[in-house]
Amino acid sequence: MNPSPWPHWIDNLLAKSQRYGGETLAAHTWAVLCRLADLYRLRPQIANSDSNRLWHCLYWAAFLHDFGKAARGFQQRLRGGPTWPHRHEVLSLAFVDAIAHGLSEDEQRWVVAAIVSHHRDEAEIAQTYPLGVRNDPLIELCREVDDETVRLLDEWLATCANPWREALGLAMVVEEITPQSVTVDAKRVRYWLQVYHDWVAANDPVARVPGILLRGLITTADHMASAHLHRVPPPITGSWSALAKRLLPQGEQIYEHQRQSGEMKGQSALLMAPTGSGKTEAALYWALGDGTAPPARIFYTLPYQASMNAMYDRLRQNFGDELVGLQHGRAAQALYARFREGEEWSAAARRVQWEKNLNILHARPLKVLSPYQLLKALFQLRGFEAMLTDYAQAAFVFDEIHAYEPERLALITGLMRYLREQFAARFFVMSATFPQLIRRRLTIALGNVPLIRASPEIFTRFRRHRLFLREGEITDPTTITEIVDKVRAGRQVLVCANTVARAQALRDQLAQAGLTDDQLLLIHSRFTHGDRTRLEQRIRSYCGSDVAERPPLVLVATQVVEVSLDIDLDTIYTDPAPLEALLQRFGRVNRRGAKGICPVYVFRQPNDGQGVYGRDRDPNRAGHIVRVTLAELEPHNGEIIDESAINDWLDRIYADPVLSQQWTEAYQRMAQQVELIINGLRPFQSDEQREDEFEQMFDGVEVVPQCFEQAYVDCLVQERLIEANDYLVSISKQRFAILRSQGKLRPAEEAGKRRVWVAQLPYDERNGLSFSDIVIDPDWS
Repeated sequence: MNPSPWPHWIDNLLAKSQRYGGETLAAHTWAVLCRLADLYRLRPQIANSDSNRLWHCLYWAAFLHDFGKAARGFQQRLRGGPTWPHRHEVLSLAFVDAIAHGLSEDEQRWVVAAIVSHHRDEAEIAQTYPLGVRNDPLIELCREVDDETVRLLDEWLATCANPWREALGLAMVVEEITPQSVTVDAKRVRYWLQVYHDWVAANDPVARVPGILLRGLITTADHMASAHLHRVPPPITGSWSALAKRLLPQGEQIYEHQRQSGEMKGQSALLMAPTGSGKTEAALYWALGDGTAPPARIFYTLPYQASMNAMYDRLRQNFGDELVGLQHGRAAQALYARFREGEEWSAAARRVQWEKNLNILHARPLKVLSPYQLLKALFQLRGFEAMLTDYAQAAFVFDEIHAYEPERLALITGLMRYLREQFAARFFVMSATFPQLIRRRLTIALGNVPLIRASPEIFTRFRRHRLFLREGEITDPTTITEIVDKVRAGRQVLVCANTVARAQALRDQLAQAGLTDDQLLLIHSRFTHGDRTRLEQRIRSYCGSDVAERPPLVLVATQVVEVSLDIDLDTIYTDPAPLEALLQRFGRVNRRGAKGICPVYVFRQPNDGQGVYGRDRDPNRAGHIVRVTLAELEPHNGEIIDESAINDWLDRIYADPVLSQQWTEAYQRMAQQVELIINGLRPFQSDEQREDEFEQMFDGVEVVPQCFEQAYVDCLVQERLIEANDYLVSISKQRFAILRSQGKLRPAEEAGKRRVWVAQLPYDERNGLSFSDIVIDPDWS
């Protein structure tokens, strides 16, 4: 409903194309102001002592930000006319004179920056309207709005601006200004442009965070309004104790480490507790606290796609679809798979697009994502100001911090420190283990952070595994026979391999030994996105910790099972790996400790890391961490694993001189780069070079298996783009280079910078994409 007063005299001025509904300039501006008011209520003290001044400037900037759309050429374009060569946000600066008398010089800079930056970077604006050229393009721009239109806009500003701030409940933070009439003049626009350019060029460190917040908030409000989001969802409210009553099965008690987490009163913390002892619930209790200061947003971060999908499903059950979002590289595929059951494709696709928009627009109060999504902001990618604004005063949960290599951990801890110091974010980092070298780095990033540790009774209760070290390899025929016998005896067996190729070979061996397709499940990273989603759902339905009917089977997997998959099998046979990885694999066996003591089998060979662990050009050093781990486990062969002693085992492992040096050097190299990246963060300037750096560091390459080429192309032709992505497989860039050199890849589709390649390799829904060579497998997950 429109507020009163309403500027009916400008109802002929549009803000959006008639093709997309022809929303009027006044209606769009009101929608932007409404979303800005929502953002204010979400984080009223976002800038600490400068908060009131920030919201004051943002209100007036948002009111004026699209005044330039009244230009004759822009209005013609919205009605189907020719392309307009100018920037409407630059023309909007002509109207800053109407309110400048009511602003300090600093506030003038803030208002101008918010207006002119809400679409394009500062460098692009400077290039479009350069200083000192003979024919100043600003003269032509200012001729685009006639005197009568200026008068009508002046009347709108004078009549509505102050009453609207009251209607939105912003009068406490937005001061009243009596607007003055303006003359649209190129010299005045140039003056305000120069104010903006000078402010950016000064690169005052004190002004960086205000600049980030200004641009982040106005672009977020603008995009939300453009997407017709009717309100910004408020934070998740309620106390941890109320949530516990809702989540805990009847008769179960809250663990002490969960209680301590809920009572942390808004500070960061570390949690060390055994796998299966309720760390996820503890994290949610920590985020909510006593309910008096709900976090603006909760981000639950996990390293692997499978674990993110599983956590998303779990949190939706706890909080409902409307409050939980999923954001990772394949979020669209995962959501589409959930929504398309029983629906026409087009309807499901529209909902997926809406979900994607909601995540981009930072609307969901609880989001599941990977740290790499968070790190995009650190690399100054396009829209990084809006990302950082969304992280302000948020609560971050980092699950299983052990899963990250030292370089990735350095990036993550650098981001943690920056968000804590500059944006008042807080963090809950949890793992079954916290070796000293990781704790030291987390303490530097998070300050003097307390460590919550599960009680000795919990560690004793979760003594559920007996360790057996085996000679030879997991692929030995006697082991294959033993696994088959266990399945035929009614057991569910987990078999963990360190590489995809090895997992595929194990599945084939088990099939040849007599197991049927119904008794064999295989999961790794080299399935198509569609098959991967279906496999994850099937695994949870057969092996989930809450499943009553549990058919005997073998689950062959790579590292994708190590984190946050709530599955519960009877025993495990695994390749040798670093202790943290082994412990996570063990955690998928006898998860709740309800089966007594279950055997876990670790093979002594191959102990070279298989190109996955402890990579080093020196073959004598490669895989060193695996050999040190096996040596640490040797005295405990045949014993029940004491969960409370594991941290001491890890500290001894990482005290090894070679490991300590390798880990520290890798961490420090990246930590130094992160420091440079953070010091180079500047608002109003995205960095294409860093965008390339980010892509190189994190993104794999997506290929289409040859057998799906026609189906993939058909989807593209029919513009079924989401469904087309179901046929893609991610491989590492190293593997991509190998296949390309072997002539096994050819381009399938090229659109702009995006190229999709056809992999001329065998694929089937049981094994996924197979490589025929026997080189060390770079695709190890």
